[in-house]
Amino acid sequence: MTVVKGIYIWTAGSGFSLAQSVHAGMKWLIETTWVFGVSDLWKSIAAVPFEGRDTLGLYKVIIPPAVVFFICALFISDHRSLRSKYYELKAEVEKEIALRDMRKDAGIDTVAESATVDVVISNATNSDPAWHDTWWGRVSIGVAIALIVAAFGIK
Repeated sequence: MTVVKGIYIWTAGSGFSLAQSVHAGMKWLIETTWVFGVSDLWKSIAAVPFEGRDTLGLYKVIIPPAVVFFICALFISDHRSLRSKYYELKAEVEKEIALRDMRKDAGIDTVAESATVDVVISNATNSDPAWHDTWWGRVSIGVAIALIVAAFGIK
């Protein structure tokens, strides 16, 4: 509204046809929005003729919107940084949950952080037989015994 009122006053009395068209458009916009409640707001907006006569009035027009814009920019930048941190932490938590599920499926139980052991293997089962229970293990043991017996000369 400050910009609209400033442009309206700035283009008033101009001899340039484009400026006159802009002035007429701003006048129409102000007249259309001149309703109860908004008309008081239009009256309270400080305006400057922009011809150098009232430089303090220029600051009255520019400073309030600039302050509001600056404060909004601070909130927007904070929101963006917090949103990126949120997504990073969310991805990290999802990764930890996936790792916990993989550990649980593998039979590895995690313990408390104060424990000195990182993980506990609870249901680790080994279905592979010992090497000496396989056929090649028995053959190897038999050959080793035969070599020892042959080395001592027992016939």
